[in-house]
Amino acid sequence: MIPPHTTHFWNTRICSLVSCIFAFFMISTFTLLSPDALLAQVSTPLDAPGLTQALIAQSIRYQEASLREQTSLLHELMNTATSRKELLLSVIEENPGEVIRLAVPASIRAALPPSVQAYIERKVDIEGKLTVMYEDYGDHSRLLYHLETAGARLSLHFADHHPEHLLTGAKIRVKGIQVDNALALGGENVDSVTPAPVPSTLGDLRTLVVLVNFQDNPTEPYTVAEAQQAVFGTVSDFYLENSYRQTWLSGDVVGWFTIALTSTICDMNTLASQAASAASAAGVNLSAYTHHVYAFPKNACGGLGLSTVGGNPSQSWINGTLALGVIGHELGHALGVWHSHALDCGTAVLGPSCIIFGYGDTFDIMGNTDPGHFTAFQKERLGWLSSGISPQMTTVQSDGTYVIDSYEMTGTGPKALKILKSIDATTGQKTWYYVEYRQPIGFDGFLADYSNVLNGVLIHTGSEATGDSSYLLDMTPNSGSLNFQDWSDPALMGGQSFHDPDSGMIMTTQWVTATQAAVSVNVGSIPPQPDQTAVTVSTDHSSYTRTQTVMITARVTANGTAVANAAVGFKVIKSNGAVVTGSTTTGSNGTAVYKLRLKRQDPVGIYEASATDTSSEMPFSAVTTFTVQ
Repeated sequence: MIPPHTTHFWNTRICSLVSCIFAFFMISTFTLLSPDALLAQVSTPLDAPGLTQALIAQSIRYQEASLREQTSLLHELMNTATSRKELLLSVIEENPGEVIRLAVPASIRAALPPSVQAYIERKVDIEGKLTVMYEDYGDHSRLLYHLETAGARLSLHFADHHPEHLLTGAKIRVKGIQVDNALALGGENVDSVTPAPVPSTLGDLRTLVVLVNFQDNPTEPYTVAEAQQAVFGTVSDFYLENSYRQTWLSGDVVGWFTIALTSTICDMNTLASQAASAASAAGVNLSAYTHHVYAFPKNACGGLGLSTVGGNPSQSWINGTLALGVIGHELGHALGVWHSHALDCGTAVLGPSCIIFGYGDTFDIMGNTDPGHFTAFQKERLGWLSSGISPQMTTVQSDGTYVIDSYEMTGTGPKALKILKSIDATTGQKTWYYVEYRQPIGFDGFLADYSNVLNGVLIHTGSEATGDSSYLLDMTPNSGSLNFQDWSDPALMGGQSFHDPDSGMIMTTQWVTATQAAVSVNVGSIPPQPDQTAVTVSTDHSSYTRTQTVMITARVTANGTAVANAAVGFKVIKSNGAVVTGSTTTGSNGTAVYKLRLKRQDPVGIYEASATDTSSEMPFSAVTTFTVQ
């Protein structure tokens, strides 16, 4: 029904077909006023809805104007369309659902002048080759998706959830809203056409390292020999030990090459293209290697490293360092491994309200800068445990006491326990507990500083549904007032028990020696699982200068599904202890954004930002940090 206050507009104006289409769109999306009234309301539009209203109102006036009037109105339309496009591009990364909501229908877009249409988003249905990349900063990361088509490289932004089951090289079909070279997608608008090649994770991993520097900074911070030792010595030895001598690296280091790019520009794709061209021109056969690594002096990108998740060949970028924790981490992504997380449920090991720490697993190279062994969940996916001739895990199916060897040792004894946690009622996919006994052996030598870990077992969970589901559990929750203190003692120590509140499973560490641990298990049962709610929080950068704006984004989910209209409270604790608070609600994609404008007088140092879902009966929170310089 048309609102009463619009009746006069319809009775006194004979509208063209196009202007009627515009008006109906406005009824469904905004409160309908006359074009002049709309323009008066948005004479200085600052947000996407306001600019959309202005565009529609100006379009109606343009369609009904004389040819002479259209000349001046076209200029207004172009200005509005240009400003709106720029704003949508700034919104699409953090809130793609808003871009989808405000998308102009195809019929309305088609009625605009051709010169204006070029600045208006459009609905697309296209196929292409997927690239999945992690951009790692040490204390946080960004997960990036791109689609390579015949004519363009498009960034993908998901309103609901990322497709964690897809790797680089998959051919996919997507339906979404395209703004320039960015696509806003709903959660169900991605279809797999051809799966990605399965990364080879066993045997000799042929790797090419290309050393490049920049026009404005042609320095060589390390020698070819040093890079050779770092990658094919230290990193290769790390993989050889982790895989129980099943996987290692071999290959070549070439360069240094000075490329036609400056260190002040962060463009990893151009860097890779020019590095590959330089190596090829020097006679290198790029197709002889399954992993390409580009190493270079520190540049404007700021992160420690970047890598595709999978890919043939995979691509990894190493920014300024030859550290094992960086190179080994990025090559883990190249083999198709996601990050190793930690699950913090407050005063309980598991519960309805939990915080996910994206880099939270202190004891795995995929979750920490210390080069610890991959978790049993990760090693199983890599084929290093319970596959072929590899060491075995014991899958627990009945009550009993089970003995496992120290995780780092070679030999025929079982390296871990695998215990059923739950079964998804819809898909039938299973989630498991993984139990490890870690000792300060080899690359796990740093564990000598963790007496709790040495005298107990580490417990993770992981799901068959996705590789991005490795979570370290804290068996001594709230043991420290600071996060690093709380997670320094996550093990289930000798004589202690853990009770799964849902399945009824009980696990007890019976005893540990220098080489083995014994764990008794009462398997219980697997009843239907209650809603599992979680919140995550992140900032758009890890470091800021005063007068900049910090974009703090919270995401609320229940059982992995975005929660809309959840009340979220934000709190920022500055380095001097001063507190700033704010609140908002989540959109349809489960995200809420709080903007903190830094002042010139704000202190430098580390700031703590937290987000709390205040609409829940049991409020849950997430915490992150950023630096002000």
